[in-house]
Amino acid sequence: MWHWNVRKNQGFTLIETLAVAIMVGILAAIAAPNLFGLLTRNRINQALSQIEGAITEAQRQAIRQGKSCTVEIDTTNNAISGNPSNCLLNEREIADSIEIETNLSGTPPSIKFSYKGSSSKAGKIVVSSLGSNLKKCFAISLGLGITRTGEYEPDSSQPNDLSKGKCQSNN
Repeated sequence: MWHWNVRKNQGFTLIETLAVAIMVGILAAIAAPNLFGLLTRNRINQALSQIEGAITEAQRQAIRQGKSCTVEIDTTNNAISGNPSNCLLNEREIADSIEIETNLSGTPPSIKFSYKGSSSKAGKIVVSSLGSNLKKCFAISLGLGITRTGEYEPDSSQPNDLSKGKCQSNN
């Protein structure tokens, strides 16, 4: 009868464990920046959607109710509200990690829609996040209140002047 000298599996060696840990560390170092970038992009897109939704809702409510509606954008507290209050079904809160800039006038900056849905002013709202170069924008025209969203490209000669920058459509 043959007797085989069989070793029992006694786990992993220290070298095998270190090799796996190093590989996992390298993969994490490669994936982490992409994951954080994706999360930042999603936060910026969500903020832009909330702004666009609030402004579109106020315009529709002005037409539906047959009276003027104003959307106020509080860039300090990252909040969007309607005036009168029935112009928006609810106030929008934007994440604190999002920075909102606008060239709309007023304190707080605002857009007013007539009972026909026409806007009282033209302007841009730019949303970004700290630590990211991505800037998204919302632009509204004077009169008809036509809107568009896109990526914001500041004017290289005057990067802080929103009226000089371009809101490039994603379409």
